[in-house]
Amino acid sequence: MEQPAPIIELRDICVRFQDGKRTVDAVKHVSLNVRKGEIFGIVGFSGAGKSTLVRTINLLERPSEGRVIISGRDVTDLRGKQLRELRRDIGMIFQGFNLIGNATVARNIAFALKAAGVPKQAREPRIRELLALVGLEDKADVYPSQLSGGQKQRVSIARALANNPQILLCDEATSALDLETTEGILSLLRRVNRELGVTVVFITHQLEVAQRIFDRVAVMESGRIVEHGPTFDVFRNPQETVTRGLIEQFLLSYRNVGALLSEETGEAA
Repeated sequence: MEQPAPIIELRDICVRFQDGKRTVDAVKHVSLNVRKGEIFGIVGFSGAGKSTLVRTINLLERPSEGRVIISGRDVTDLRGKQLRELRRDIGMIFQGFNLIGNATVARNIAFALKAAGVPKQAREPRIRELLALVGLEDKADVYPSQLSGGQKQRVSIARALANNPQILLCDEATSALDLETTEGILSLLRRVNRELGVTVVFITHQLEVAQRIFDRVAVMESGRIVEHGPTFDVFRNPQETVTRGLIEQFLLSYRNVGALLSEETGEAA
């Protein structure tokens, strides 16, 4: 069966920072492809370089070496208007939500539409459509401080989808949420992916997220991709120490949850 063409190609990406007189290699010669319409995950412990790598896709981080190819087009050197147009086609959501605190939910979404040049008369219908998509139809006039963490992330998703992007980047988008809320956000992202055809790139250290929604996964350590492939295959037969460590952490967290539940119910773990 022929595989879909890649929508994202990262070719030999390196990212270096200067920390005083010291050079920090945050990403080291990473090459990977993300297929159109899939949910692709990048996992690893803190400091592995996941966020830095993903931010090269929309050039929030410019690679020190290598090329970024989006839909067959080399975008690495884009500037100005062309770069702004690229970023409108790539939505992004964050762990910290990044909402404007003194603006209502509707205005938070309206800012994205205004920045993209959407006419004023077309914004309100689009805002209503987006709030219905994320299940917040009754929150248009509410401020972020009045929302739960899960509701804030739903607003972030609505804002990221405002201009019908082809790609959605998720930077630890569920790390600040509890398990039940995380499941709701993952269900929403699955629906966005399947129904709207949006390609999702999701970085996390939470394997419970990976095993729920990722089609394929790459494991990062010290700025490198150390293994990658279909999610089930990678976690069924891990080849690298870091992957085994992530799995052990995942299993330990579930044992701890089971122990807490047992204490609450008075049953043996």
